[in-house]
Amino acid sequence: MHNPIAVATLWILAYLAICLVPLVVALLYPAPSQRGFWTEFSVALGFIALAMMVLQFVLTARVNRIESSYGIDILLLFHRYSSMAAFLMVLMHPVILFIVEPDTRQLLNLATAPWRARLAVMGTLAFLIMVVTTIWRKPLKIPYEPWRAAHSILAVVAVGLGFAHA
Repeated sequence: MHNPIAVATLWILAYLAICLVPLVVALLYPAPSQRGFWTEFSVALGFIALAMMVLQFVLTARVNRIESSYGIDILLLFHRYSSMAAFLMVLMHPVILFIVEPDTRQLLNLATAPWRARLAVMGTLAFLIMVVTTIWRKPLKIPYEPWRAAHSILAVVAVGLGFAHA
C-alpha cells in the first residue's frame, strides 16, 4: 500500500484495535454476574488505560514506518495527549469503584490492603510522578537528560505494576 493517507489510517485503526483487545478478552471471559455496570465500566477503563500505556512505548520508539506516516512532532504530541487520557482513565478507575462500592476505599489502607491493591497504588503514584515531572519539568528546573531517564524508568515501573495489578 503506497497511499500515505491509507497507511496513516491503518496505523490509527491498529492503535484503536489494540486498545480494545482487553475488552474483547473481557467479553470472552465474562466477570461474575453480581458486578454491575459501573464496576464493569471502571474495570474496562483500567484495561484500556493499561493498553494505552503499553502503546506509549511504541509511539516513542521511533519506528520508521510509523514515524514516516506522521512525523516525530505529531507522534510526540499524540504521545502527550494519549498519555494524559490514559492517566485520567487510571484515576477514574478507582474513583468509580469508590463511589459505587464504598467498601473498596479500605484498599487505600496499604497496611491491610492485598498486594494487588498496593501494586495499583504504587503504579498510580509512579504514573503521577511521571505526569507531574513532565508537565512541570521546566518550572521544577529538572534538566532534560535526568528527566528523560527518570521518565523512562517511571514508565516501565508504572506499566509493570499495572500488569501486576491487573
